Amino acid sequence: YADELAERFTVDGVRYYALAEMPYANDGSITYENVIKRFNTDLVNNLGNLVKRTLDMQKKYFDGVVQAPVAREAIDDEVVAACVTAFDKVVECMDGYRIADALEAIFTMLSRANKYIDETTPWTLAKDESKRERLGTVLYTLLEAIRWGAVLLAPFIPATAEEILNELNTDKRDFASLNTFDGMVAGSEVGDSKVLFARMDEEKVLEFNVK
Repeated sequence: YADELAERFTVDGVRYYALAEMPYANDGSITYENVIKRFNTDLVNNLGNLVKRTLDMQKKYFDGVVQAPVAREAIDDEVVAACVTAFDKVVECMDGYRIADALEAIFTMLSRANKYIDETTPWTLAKDESKRERLGTVLYTLLEAIRWGAVLLAPFIPATAEEILNELNTDKRDFASLNTFDGMVAGSEVGDSKVLFARMDEEKVLEFNVK
């Protein structure tokens, strides 16, 4: 039942599963196993961890103050390109009512941002004072990618998207703000990170529902 699913996985969690798992004009199925997998993989690992890790690093290394991206490198452009590609794909898919494909495009972009963290290793940059501008640029790129992701996700999981944008402390929240990759304002301060989605223990959830 929808209300039982929403109580356990949140309304946005259920919205995401239904929209991502059920293609337009086709039947879909809902099982606890599939919901848990989607929830943990996409919402907890991909989206939630990206937001929390980035905001926590911004707080740790710069007291939450957004830095100007003055030390750009080619790898940063790959993240920008991934965001632009996601935007174009979302527009194309939504024009054709392909909602699941639109969400897949957004989460592909978020995966690229997560990979970017592993590639740039901000924690290593933080150990070298001469790399401070580069560190600020890396975190700016991540914050801006998260902003793009939140704006794109707003029609699908609105409460979560609003929470992310609140944490970013940005007023650039509509599609028109995605025409350039500079919506985060240097000198502004991000808010505290929160756990957007708590990981579900499949064994415990299934045991509870069997009872």
